[in-house]
Amino acid sequence: MRHYILTRSAYAPSVPLDVNRQRLELLRDVTAASLRAQTCRGMTWLVMVDAADPLLAERKAAIASAGLPVVFAPPGRLERSSPHDRPYADWKRYIKWGDETLTTRLDDDDALAPWAMARVQAAASAERRRQPIVWTLPVGWRTVGSEAWRITWPWAQFGTLHMPRGRMRTIYEVNHVGVARLAPLMPVSNSPAWLWVRHASTRSSVNVGRQTMEEGRRETGPYPIDSRMRRAFPVDWDVIERGFE
Repeated sequence: MRHYILTRSAYAPSVPLDVNRQRLELLRDVTAASLRAQTCRGMTWLVMVDAADPLLAERKAAIASAGLPVVFAPPGRLERSSPHDRPYADWKRYIKWGDETLTTRLDDDDALAPWAMARVQAAASAERRRQPIVWTLPVGWRTVGSEAWRITWPWAQFGTLHMPRGRMRTIYEVNHVGVARLAPLMPVSNSPAWLWVRHASTRSSVNVGRQTMEEGRRETGPYPIDSRMRRAFPVDWDVIERGFE
């Protein structure tokens, strides 16, 4: 079984270089740190990077710090549903498709709990299917500075598409909240499995399809970020709490 983590580059020529640098901090100290802490290693990090990125060498070093095999993909098609026309990679070209292939979406400013991918791989290994399935992690935290909201969301964007031999689709073929259009959803855990980091430099299409995004999502909070949450996610919390305001 082959497992790819798919992440789109944060480089945006339309915003100041210092904002790109701040996003690079999140990539290194939050996203890559969370992948480095995963209790399973059988994954490849497939990352979209742009040759025109003035921070490309630093970005590649940040990605390498996760300690995973890495494949770099250049920008491809534009995501037309976004008002920002943000590019996506032609992911399929860079995947070595196997008898079963997993693709997990992880944005470059978010994080996974250390056990998250091991749970997904264990579930996928136990469930041999001839049809696609999306393994979901429906519970997590949305952080804003030093506060967090606990979210329960059946189709949170931190999903993994499980494809059998002969089927070549990736989790990135739909937007953040479209995973139910790919295959039946199967939750892996009801424990908080991810951090959805919100910050001043976030580029988001949250106003596009707001009703769809909000449907089925339950939040409680805010709660102060405490030592228990810090232990659950071994990332640089100072970077998260700074928020780049």
